[in-house]
Amino acid sequence: MPDENVDYTILLQRLQAHNLPAFEQLYRHMRNRLYIYALSILKDEAAAQDIVQELFLTMWEGRQFEHIHTGLVPYLVKAVRNRSLDYLKKEQTRDKIRHELALLDSGQITSADKLTTLELRAELENAVSRLPPMPAKVFQLHYIEKLSYTEIADKLNISTSTVSNHMVKGLKLLRAYLKNN
Repeated sequence: MPDENVDYTILLQRLQAHNLPAFEQLYRHMRNRLYIYALSILKDEAAAQDIVQELFLTMWEGRQFEHIHTGLVPYLVKAVRNRSLDYLKKEQTRDKIRHELALLDSGQITSADKLTTLELRAELENAVSRLPPMPAKVFQLHYIEKLSYTEIADKLNISTSTVSNHMVKGLKLLRAYLKNN
């Protein structure tokens, strides 16, 4: 639970000065609240945990506290909400693709649909093959094998922030490639 005695205005000023003890204090006071909120949206403990951890990681590494001009707590709550909703949208897309691939493999879709699905699959595989090795590996582990950032970090013996960096780089390159083709 957040400590009612914390002055989040002063804490934000300290965060904007890149004060690590202030970040640790914020993390201790807000992580459970944000986790519970993400969990209420996602209904998935691991995903909620990843959302909160990634938020704090990107906030600190990207020095995003410098860009907050509203209240710190509402900003964090809104960020968790947006990330959670984005996650759900991505999961819906993944589920749809998995379903279409299952139909394709089972022979239950028309040849025109099959051709479109095969073309999309080939285009995506081609785009992924053009990624640098680590972003491609991280992308495959996260989107194909459905591993969380923490599981990927353990498997590849790298930090979760490195996993996040590879995902950001990979997705940026994929978007650019797919947009141009």
